[in-house]
Amino acid sequence: MGVVLSRSANPRWRRLGKKVSNCRRQAGMTQGQVSQALRVVQSTVSAWERGTRGLPSDRAAELDELFGASGAIKQAWNTANAPDALPPWYTEVGQLEREAVELREYQPVIFPGLVQCEAYTRGLLADTVPWFSAKKVGQMASLRMERQEILKGASPPLVSVVVEEAVLRRTVQGGKPVLREQIGRVLTLIDKGVIRFQVIPSDTECHPGGSGPFRLYTFPDKPTVASAEHMEGEQLMDDMMRVQHCATLFGVLQSEAMSPRASRELIRKVKEELDDKA
Repeated sequence: MGVVLSRSANPRWRRLGKKVSNCRRQAGMTQGQVSQALRVVQSTVSAWERGTRGLPSDRAAELDELFGASGAIKQAWNTANAPDALPPWYTEVGQLEREAVELREYQPVIFPGLVQCEAYTRGLLADTVPWFSAKKVGQMASLRMERQEILKGASPPLVSVVVEEAVLRRTVQGGKPVLREQIGRVLTLIDKGVIRFQVIPSDTECHPGGSGPFRLYTFPDKPTVASAEHMEGEQLMDDMMRVQHCATLFGVLQSEAMSPRASRELIRKVKEELDDKA
């Protein structure tokens, strides 16, 4: 379905598989002919091209020779398996955001990526992925800032965010100065009418967000997609019922949250508290 990722496809393998498929077609070969040449079943060739099965290094070299691809497949294999490559979901999410006309996100722990200032992003990454090098953190922070360009366009998507109150007070590496900058960033986006931002009070009796953070992407010409965050990135879902469940849950979360105006007032008060302690 257009931008929807296959549930079982690895994005890096998918990009590599596309290169294999293109080279095969340029060589004028069918998957059946490739399977015979490499002495594998045709479903294996198909899985390589779809990105649902990893392509072994030696097979990449064989395909290069078979297609006369001059090392193009091996180069694509090296890129897909580079140890310092950015997490594939990081760029895939950016693609979804660029195509969406509406974004809805619930976050119980952190400020969502689309509203983060760079200092907050760097501090958050330093806390949550301490095994990443400074270079990779910098790359990921830069990509996140680039993703926010969609908010500055002539027709930005409608962005609705719901967070737990604790998010407003939780610091990342860099402490309260970074949090103060981050809250200022959110207030600016709210005041400009770029985002609709709501906060669920910490003393609310109903807590419908116990399942964790999730997002909904609505497109002008494709079915809505949902995603659930986990340690390694985001799991995208296009199953109609699962997407509908997420949409229903987001509506419930909005109903339990403070109004946008009351939420803004709370955020402003938190900002003032941080300013007083500066």
